[in-house]
Amino acid sequence: MIERRLRELWEQLQGKKPHLPHFLAEVHLNGIRGIDNLRTVFDYPVSVIAGGNASGKSTVLFAAACAYRVPGAGVKDFVPSTLFPDYRPKVGAREDHKGEVVIDFDYATPEGRRSMRWRRSKGWNRSFLGRKNASQPERPVYLRTLSNLSNPSEVRGVLSMSRSALAPQETVLPASQVEFAHLMLPFRYSEVVDLSSGSKTLLFAAQEGGAAYSELHMSAGERAILRLSQEIAQLKGAMVLIDEVEAGLHPWVQQLLMLQLQQLALRNDLQVIVTSHSPVVLDAVPANGRIFLERDDAGLVTVRPPYRDIIQNALYGRSGDALHLLCEDEAAEGILQGVFDVLLPRQRIRVESIRIGRDTGAEEFASHAAAFRKFGQIDSFVFVLDGDKRGSAAEAKLRNQAGANSIFFLPGNAPESWIWFTLRNFSSEEAAELGLEAVDLATRMNQLDSIYDSASDSPARIAKTKLRSLAEALGRRASDIARVVGRLKTRQIESDIQPLAEGLEDTLLKWRAGDLLSH
Repeated sequence: MIERRLRELWEQLQGKKPHLPHFLAEVHLNGIRGIDNLRTVFDYPVSVIAGGNASGKSTVLFAAACAYRVPGAGVKDFVPSTLFPDYRPKVGAREDHKGEVVIDFDYATPEGRRSMRWRRSKGWNRSFLGRKNASQPERPVYLRTLSNLSNPSEVRGVLSMSRSALAPQETVLPASQVEFAHLMLPFRYSEVVDLSSGSKTLLFAAQEGGAAYSELHMSAGERAILRLSQEIAQLKGAMVLIDEVEAGLHPWVQQLLMLQLQQLALRNDLQVIVTSHSPVVLDAVPANGRIFLERDDAGLVTVRPPYRDIIQNALYGRSGDALHLLCEDEAAEGILQGVFDVLLPRQRIRVESIRIGRDTGAEEFASHAAAFRKFGQIDSFVFVLDGDKRGSAAEAKLRNQAGANSIFFLPGNAPESWIWFTLRNFSSEEAAELGLEAVDLATRMNQLDSIYDSASDSPARIAKTKLRSLAEALGRRASDIARVVGRLKTRQIESDIQPLAEGLEDTLLKWRAGDLLSH
């Protein structure tokens, strides 16, 4: 039910995005915290920034906090000099390096598309890229780092309230501000009170039919949710920025939190940007809401395209005990599924033990393999290239990262061309697997040959188009036909798919025995 509601929200929020009065579309960082020329684009109203430690997630988040003039904020709030402070002692030789820093923003505003730049040379200043009489767009901004009361100095500061001669001011939170918490926590509050003295605040809660206690006795998760409930439920048109949104939260609550944040974004015209290491949080937004940062060995930070599911799961803690195969496209995936339709029952291995990912070009395989190696996942990955990649630069780069024992090739040059050629030689029994007589299959293929073979496209693209057209005529998907062909040819001892099938079967047995694939 939650997953279905999430998908509904994805469509609704994507449809609402063009009509939002404010939207931060892009942040460009140069010269800050070792980051040069990093362009981060926000395409969905609720964005999740992910990546390894020190990849720049919090830097992008804090930069976004400098995008707007915030109503009611102090002159030192939401500005780079505060969010990116430098260590500058009056005495002592050690200090932060001070070079030029540029932070550029691109916005949608009620007045149209706008740009602004923060630049630091001797000090920080704003410019509007040639626009005269321009001003910084104004918008409410909420910024939350790790949950408060998390270090001794904060706790000591709050405890000083109890030693004051004056009683703290009490404010009972309205039901609307507690509703957010009630949707995620396994109990309900009869009352939540905000105790305040000067700049210090402390929540005090009473459960229905249960105990009453202060924030000092709440779990990290309860405190984080209750604070969020209090502070963002009433925001309208704001930008909400949360660092490490999953901190202290059970995976089930992480999913509920992301659901509620997207419902709030839809209802209250919010733009939400969070950082996270959690695959649950990543799965809660669509692909265009996922921003992956990566810092390479040379220190360069880049934005990688949204990972395919198999890659994301491997790098973000959900690889599981399975053998993973990465191939190039839908036809390749179908052929591999057909091969494993034969191999898995033969070796009595469960279907869940094999995971196939696709829709990533062969040129990207080497960078994926490097990431798998960095995160200790390379030994459970196999890479299957199209036949025309034998001896290519893509294969050579991949071998440097993955090792020869985990690289295989499909038969033929392009998978669709091999499938089409194989279908040409189908027997009556084989054609029956597609629900056709051999004569009928040949007739349909001849018709498609006459239509497409004179086209100026490459042979591989022509074969892809013919296979898709045949599949549509049969009420199937091209991958379904590819799977049938892969399965039938794997059963034939002298088929040209046997080198691939035998190599995968040997790899499967080694994987089951615990042998390392990359060695």
